[in-house]
Amino acid sequence: MINSDLMLAIASFGIGVMLSVIHFGGLWLTVWMLPRCERPRMFFWASYLGRYGITLGSFAQIMKFGGLALASAFLGFYLLRTFTLSRYCGVGLSEVIGFKR
Repeated sequence: MINSDLMLAIASFGIGVMLSVIHFGGLWLTVWMLPRCERPRMFFWASYLGRYGITLGSFAQIMKFGGLALASAFLGFYLLRTFTLSRYCGVGLSEVIGFKR
């Protein structure tokens, strides 16, 4: 059992990062595999429901540990998404987080 709030926040942050990898990695695999599928609509919807089911179900389980754990997991999920977009998609970090010039 996790007693320390710091340990809980660090573990939740790591879980959020892993959920982001699963969710957006699954999205990347879906986009990559979609042209090769025999039944693309079914593949797309199965992937969509699977990714969101895992992500939302995991966040629902994290909610049982309180607000700090949930906020930390969301932060890990969001930061990895932001880093990935800015690094691999050619989108600047300021556009990802919403700052406009």
